[in-house]
Amino acid sequence: MARIGDFGLFAPPVLFLAGILLPPLALMGQAVLVPCVIVLLAMSVGLAEPGRIEAREWPPVLLLAATNLILTPVVIHGLAVAMGMGAAGGWLVLVAACPAAGGAALVASLLRLPVRPLLLTQLVCFFALPLTAPLIAALVLDGTVIGAQSLFLRVMLMVGLPALLGYALRRGMGEARRIRLVRPMRGLGVLALCGISLSVAAGLPRIGLPLAALAEAMQGLLLASSVGAGLGLLAAAVAARGMLAGFALGGAVRNVSLLWSATLGLAPPEGELVMMLGSLWTLLLPALLGLRPASRLGRALGLAVLALAML
Repeated sequence: MARIGDFGLFAPPVLFLAGILLPPLALMGQAVLVPCVIVLLAMSVGLAEPGRIEAREWPPVLLLAATNLILTPVVIHGLAVAMGMGAAGGWLVLVAACPAAGGAALVASLLRLPVRPLLLTQLVCFFALPLTAPLIAALVLDGTVIGAQSLFLRVMLMVGLPALLGYALRRGMGEARRIRLVRPMRGLGVLALCGISLSVAAGLPRIGLPLAALAEAMQGLLLASSVGAGLGLLAAAVAARGMLAGFALGGAVRNVSLLWSATLGLAPPEGELVMMLGSLWTLLLPALLGLRPASRLGRALGLAVLALAML
């Protein structure tokens, strides 16, 4: 588990490709999507720095949460309208309105960045999501595709429960044991990401949209990721200059799994494509950052993986 925690961020993209090639393997991942989301968040709680949360920590956290939930989707909506994006545009705005991805906490731990600000931002965003996501969906999409009550119940199951499990795990282990188990806990989080990647591989081939729709969705998601990272940097520059890298990471990758599960059967093919690709990007970007290319070979490998991700 410790070795997986150190180097396993490359495993989710590899398993995604394996799931594309082996559909039965992908179906296994789809069957455990919800447990994987629960394990991922529980491990994120376990990885966060110990100690009482101080009052000075809340302003940057709330600013990044507002940036993720409100400012980024507003900017992306304007860009989608300006670019003339079709049915995928509204769903792209919804992806931009999601909380920071669970993979962000794993990468922050791997790169020795502060984990707790990202985790607190993620929790604030999740519990605000039943209020913000239906409102944004009503503004940018025709018809109601997200019920606030349904989304709230999913938040309680897939966020509240794992957060409590992670907190109980921390208290039960004690701080000395938790420090020794940081790497294995990160490994468990990576395995959960692998399950999520397989579920994406199970759903993607069924959509059957033309290549032009795929290209438009990819272009929009890369744009949303860049805008989110830039606004995260801006939020850190305003309220937490020491957290620039972590806030950029928290703005660039979003946890789409919860929203995806809440809209199953309600989203058109373009919407499902955007959410699946949004989930896939949250797996690719941590792998790229986890490379930590200190050598020429590492930088070359990082560029090669980035080129594949862009393709």
